[in-house]
Amino acid sequence: MKNNATKKTDVFLIDPRNIVVEDGFNVRRDFDLDELKEQIKAKGVLNPLTVIAFKDENGDEKYRLVDGERRFRATMIAISEGADIPFVKALKRPPTMSREDMYIEQMMRNEGKRFTEYECALMFQRFKEEFGYTQVEIADKFKKSPAYISKCLSLLDLPKELQERIMRNELSITAAREIASSYETESDQVKAAQNAVKAAKEQGRETATNREVTAHLKESNEAKAVANALRSIWAYLDGEKMVDVDRLITLLDKEQSLYQAMKQYKKM
Repeated sequence: MKNNATKKTDVFLIDPRNIVVEDGFNVRRDFDLDELKEQIKAKGVLNPLTVIAFKDENGDEKYRLVDGERRFRATMIAISEGADIPFVKALKRPPTMSREDMYIEQMMRNEGKRFTEYECALMFQRFKEEFGYTQVEIADKFKKSPAYISKCLSLLDLPKELQERIMRNELSITAAREIASSYETESDQVKAAQNAVKAAKEQGRETATNREVTAHLKESNEAKAVANALRSIWAYLDGEKMVDVDRLITLLDKEQSLYQAMKQYKKM
């Protein structure tokens, strides 16, 4: 079997200070830079960035960032803290590269922190709005199932406050979905998210999860059940305000029926 000849690659060493980042191009919202910054200080940037070279107004070569903003940000912070990083590895792409291909490169070449479902949703929405793709076509582009595309895009139907809390890492995606399925109105969903985030912070945790949502939902359901039971008892008592709770509990345990217990209670 004949071996393939070794080929030169398109990996270059470029000064990170010459990289230009387009605002809003990256769909990533949670960069989480501290640990990566320390790794870069110790070992440098191991995986190459993806850039497109261009000339600025002075004729100097600059590089538009296509992929690797998290690595770039961590690198620039490391440099600002005294790290000596004169060059980073970079893959150069042609200036004719389409915006669509840039987006795909950004998502498919991700080699570090995975994009969240919400960040994926933002990218998939771009393909619907900017390029007119269907969900099936988007699935084919990103090698995902149509069900996954739909699942991600459904996050963009959440109330804006829930989306903002997801972006700020205050509310997990699983918790947001639990809230959406458990509460019908937007106001109730927003209130549930606020309660979950508050409960998580009181326990010293940054992100509210299903644990806070289900705990509050259980308390809410219990409160509603008690309130409905009290209304029923009040109706049986024809508006009587004073109730012998111990006697009523004993009768309920014995009769296993609110109707029969209330009949016995009124006879006593």
